[in-house]
Amino acid sequence: MVMSQLQQTMATLRLSLVEIQNKEKQLDSMISQFRTQLRRLPRQVVYGKTPLDTSLSAMGEIEERLSDALATRRRLLTIKKAATDELAALESVKQVDEARQSLSKLKRQILVSGEDEETATEIRRLEQFIAQH
Repeated sequence: MVMSQLQQTMATLRLSLVEIQNKEKQLDSMISQFRTQLRRLPRQVVYGKTPLDTSLSAMGEIEERLSDALATRRRLLTIKKAATDELAALESVKQVDEARQSLSKLKRQILVSGEDEETATEIRRLEQFIAQH
Protein backbone atom coordinates (compact mmCIF):
# COMPACT_ATOMS: atom_id res chain seq x y z
CA MET A 1 0.00 0.00 0.00
CA VAL A 2 1.45 3.36 -1.01
CA MET A 3 2.20 5.50 2.03
CA SER A 4 -0.24 8.24 1.06
CA GLN A 5 -2.98 5.65 0.61
CA LEU A 6 -2.09 4.21 3.99
CA GLN A 7 -2.19 7.62 5.62
CA GLN A 8 -5.48 8.44 3.92
CA THR A 9 -7.03 5.16 5.06
CA MET A 10 -5.79 5.76 8.61
CA ALA A 11 -7.22 9.29 8.59
CA THR A 12 -10.56 7.96 7.35
CA LEU A 13 -10.58 5.36 10.12
CA ARG A 14 -9.77 8.00 12.74
CA LEU A 15 -12.65 10.15 11.51
CA SER A 16 -14.94 7.13 11.61
CA LEU A 17 -13.85 6.41 15.17
CA VAL A 18 -14.67 9.98 16.19
CA GLU A 19 -18.11 9.60 14.63
CA ILE A 20 -18.56 6.27 16.42
CA GLN A 21 -17.52 7.79 19.75
CA ASN A 22 -20.01 10.63 19.29
CA LYS A 23 -22.77 8.15 18.53
CA GLU A 24 -21.74 6.09 21.54
CA LYS A 25 -22.02 9.16 23.80
CA GLN A 26 -25.42 9.95 22.31
CA LEU A 27 -26.62 6.38 22.94
CA ASP A 28 -25.22 6.41 26.48
CA SER A 29 -27.17 9.60 27.15
CA MET A 30 -30.36 8.07 25.75
CA ILE A 31 -29.89 4.90 27.79
CA SER A 32 -29.38 6.94 30.94
CA GLN A 33 -32.47 9.01 30.17
CA PHE A 34 -34.61 5.90 29.60
CA ARG A 35 -33.41 4.34 32.84
CA THR A 36 -34.19 7.55 34.73
CA GLN A 37 -37.67 7.63 33.23
CA LEU A 38 -38.26 4.01 34.24
CA ARG A 39 -37.22 4.81 37.81
CA ARG A 40 -39.48 7.87 38.04
CA LEU A 41 -42.70 6.51 36.52
CA PRO A 42 -43.64 4.20 39.41
CA ARG A 43 -43.37 7.12 41.85
CA GLN A 44 -45.74 9.14 39.72
CA VAL A 45 -48.34 6.38 39.99
CA VAL A 46 -47.79 6.05 43.75
CA TYR A 47 -48.34 9.77 44.27
CA GLY A 48 -51.35 9.87 41.95
CA LYS A 49 -49.78 12.08 39.29
CA THR A 50 -50.24 9.51 36.52
CA PRO A 51 -52.94 6.86 36.07
CA LEU A 52 -51.79 3.24 36.41
CA ASP A 53 -52.70 2.19 32.86
CA THR A 54 -50.93 5.22 31.39
CA SER A 55 -47.81 4.49 33.43
CA LEU A 56 -47.79 0.81 32.45
CA SER A 57 -48.11 1.73 28.80
CA ALA A 58 -45.39 4.38 29.07
CA MET A 59 -43.08 1.96 30.88
CA GLY A 60 -43.56 -0.60 28.11
CA GLU A 61 -42.65 1.98 25.46
CA ILE A 62 -39.63 3.15 27.41
CA GLU A 63 -38.45 -0.44 27.94
CA GLU A 64 -38.73 -1.07 24.19
CA ARG A 65 -36.73 2.08 23.44
CA LEU A 66 -34.16 1.16 26.08
CA SER A 67 -33.84 -2.34 24.66
CA ASP A 68 -33.40 -0.93 21.16
CA ALA A 69 -30.82 1.61 22.35
CA LEU A 70 -28.86 -1.11 24.16
CA ALA A 71 -28.91 -3.34 21.07
CA THR A 72 -27.80 -0.44 18.88
CA ARG A 73 -24.98 0.37 21.32
CA ARG A 74 -23.87 -3.28 21.30
CA ARG A 75 -23.76 -3.26 17.48
CA LEU A 76 -21.93 0.07 17.52
CA LEU A 77 -19.29 -1.33 19.88
CA THR A 78 -18.77 -4.25 17.47
CA ILE A 79 -18.11 -1.76 14.67
CA LYS A 80 -15.88 0.33 16.95
CA LYS A 81 -13.77 -2.72 17.82
CA ALA A 82 -13.37 -3.63 14.15
CA ALA A 83 -12.33 -0.06 13.28
CA THR A 84 -9.92 0.11 16.23
CA ASP A 85 -8.36 -3.24 15.30
CA GLU A 86 -8.01 -2.18 11.68
CA LEU A 87 -6.39 1.12 12.67
CA ALA A 88 -3.94 -0.72 14.93
CA ALA A 89 -3.05 -3.07 12.07
CA LEU A 90 -2.48 -0.16 9.70
CA GLU A 91 -0.34 1.64 12.28
CA SER A 92 1.74 -1.52 12.58
CA VAL A 93 2.12 -1.65 8.79
CA LYS A 94 3.22 1.99 8.82
CA GLN A 95 5.77 1.36 11.57
CA VAL A 96 7.20 -1.65 9.71
CA ASP A 97 7.41 0.38 6.51
CA GLU A 98 9.22 3.19 8.35
CA ALA A 99 11.57 0.65 9.93
CA ARG A 100 12.34 -0.84 6.51
CA GLN A 101 13.11 2.61 5.14
CA SER A 102 15.41 3.36 8.08
CA LEU A 103 17.09 -0.02 7.69
CA SER A 104 17.67 0.58 4.01
CA LYS A 105 19.14 4.01 4.74
CA LEU A 106 21.46 2.58 7.39
CA LYS A 107 22.66 -0.18 5.06
CA ARG A 108 23.44 2.43 2.37
CA GLN A 109 25.26 4.47 5.02
CA ILE A 110 27.43 1.46 5.86
CA LEU A 111 28.41 1.08 2.21
CA VAL A 112 29.49 4.72 2.06
CA SER A 113 31.12 5.33 5.44
CA GLY A 114 31.68 1.89 6.92
CA GLU A 115 30.07 0.14 9.86
CA ASP A 116 30.31 1.33 13.44
CA GLU A 117 28.92 -0.31 16.59
CA GLU A 118 26.01 2.12 16.93
CA THR A 119 24.86 1.56 13.35
CA ALA A 120 25.18 -2.21 13.68
CA THR A 121 23.11 -2.16 16.87
CA GLU A 122 20.42 -0.05 15.22
CA ILE A 123 20.33 -2.39 12.20
CA ARG A 124 19.84 -5.41 14.47
CA ARG A 125 17.09 -3.58 16.38
CA LEU A 126 15.26 -2.65 13.17
CA GLU A 127 15.59 -6.17 11.77
CA GLN A 128 14.14 -7.62 14.99
CA PHE A 129 11.28 -5.11 14.95
CA ILE A 130 10.44 -5.95 11.33
CA ALA A 131 10.59 -9.70 12.04
CA GLN A 132 8.27 -9.35 15.06
CA HIS A 133 5.70 -7.26 13.24
